[in-house]
Amino acid sequence: MTADCGETKMKAQRILISGGLAVGGAQTHVTLLCRVLRRAGAEVTVAAASTNWPDEAIAALKALGARVIVSPFGFGAFRVLGKVWAFLLWPFLLRRDYDVVYCVGEGRMHLWAGRFAGTEGWKIYHEIVECPAQGSVAAEVAARMDAVVANSRRVGREMAGMLPHIPVRALPFLTSDGPMRPPARQTRVPERTLRIAFLGRMVPHKRPDRLIEAWPAWNARAPIGPARLDLHGGDYDKEGDRLRARIADLGLEESVCLHGAYTTGDLGKIFDAADMVVLPSLYEGLPLVLVEAMQRGIPVVATSAGGTAELGEENPDVIITAGTDWEKFEAGVVEMARRVRAGDIDGGRLQDWTESRYGFNRVAEIWRRALLTPELFFAKKEPLMTEAKLTSRR
Repeated sequence: MTADCGETKMKAQRILISGGLAVGGAQTHVTLLCRVLRRAGAEVTVAAASTNWPDEAIAALKALGARVIVSPFGFGAFRVLGKVWAFLLWPFLLRRDYDVVYCVGEGRMHLWAGRFAGTEGWKIYHEIVECPAQGSVAAEVAARMDAVVANSRRVGREMAGMLPHIPVRALPFLTSDGPMRPPARQTRVPERTLRIAFLGRMVPHKRPDRLIEAWPAWNARAPIGPARLDLHGGDYDKEGDRLRARIADLGLEESVCLHGAYTTGDLGKIFDAADMVVLPSLYEGLPLVLVEAMQRGIPVVATSAGGTAELGEENPDVIITAGTDWEKFEAGVVEMARRVRAGDIDGGRLQDWTESRYGFNRVAEIWRRALLTPELFFAKKEPLMTEAKLTSRR
């Protein structure tokens, strides 16, 4: 069967996707990956010991024709029961001849899932954050795989050094289900309120609290002020409550808003109301939300955590600050505000840059090759890293 948007002839495969189904970038990627694989004729099963996906997201996977096997226990206090459930029931619910077992993110349950690979089946681990530390669960799992995928070239190089006998490739998440429409023409905004957005889970390592603390000073002077800050993302360990209390304590209700969780369907509206997106994370993989913004021509400022630095390569419409230093990040926000107000950002140019590296046609074809013909894709004669850049836009 010939896959759509690709020239490679693929054979039908039996694919098992293993991993805790957590909301965020991985949810977008897994959903789109199931769609790509099903269109290519593959049989897809998703198995998880726990999930916090909404019911409609699980239903969407099933509507694609994927088989979904997930315990009734979430990520909370009963999470351990989900693992027990998986150990007891997977032998009766999963076949034992999967051609590929694709393991997403850290988790010891991947070792159990790997037992359901066929005698010539491939076990592939996908590290979605930083290179794991020696002795960690993720390092143990990766060392027992047939191949490894990293979200960025930097993390891929580090993992290749740690696992010299295992082929490693750098592949980004899938971010969209097709080429993006051209962005609206952007105009200069010298005086009007500058709209700054943060998207992501409300977790300490993404530092939404620092954004709120810095906001009074930022908004009090040009080129940032006058501005408003919109934070979009699901709560984590009651972090949202703490952030709302801090917004109230600082009297920022008129210029800072915490909107709560969002879905992929909300992104168009969110980005339409944003002049720039910021992400001051202490650690990341390759943040999906930044790519999603850039695909729509929205400039971003971020720390160079994980593979984020790659988003700034030869890219005049993005600022990635060195390391995770807050002062450098703050200077980047000031500079981007100046560029936006001066009309120096070219949304079409930014979209072209992003689509050529992370666009659907490009990334979907690579993932088809990786999971449907892994014996070719991960062959030793292939380059260590899969280059992100294409010469053509789509």
